[in-house]
Amino acid sequence: MPLSEHGGQLGARAVNAASSSSAPSFLIFYSNRDSSGKLWCPDCRDVEEIVKKTFSATDGPNGVIIWVGQRDEWKSPQNVYRGPSWRVSSIPTIIRQVNGEETGRLVEGEILDSAKLKAFLAGQ
Repeated sequence: MPLSEHGGQLGARAVNAASSSSAPSFLIFYSNRDSSGKLWCPDCRDVEEIVKKTFSATDGPNGVIIWVGQRDEWKSPQNVYRGPSWRVSSIPTIIRQVNGEETGRLVEGEILDSAKLKAFLAGQ
């Protein structure tokens, strides 16, 4: 299934819609792209290809990329994704949800661990 992408308040609404399904949804929190088109967060750049490969496959899991903002927006304590609804403190973060409930999360370098990612996708 192709990845969908959302940001800002639209992203918050998309997250809520994606997370209400009984099938697992994977919410991928990334930095925005800078003026050169690159993710400003080096950790996000490190996982970008594996995320694309994993979630862009026709039979891949349902992935929604949520753009958390430019560096200043992300660093703000008022960033909507840092709040109590999502508690995202580091990017990249992938949250697995089923029926609107978080059932797991991978953060930063954990995403690059192929065994850990495979188990996470399988719901283990």
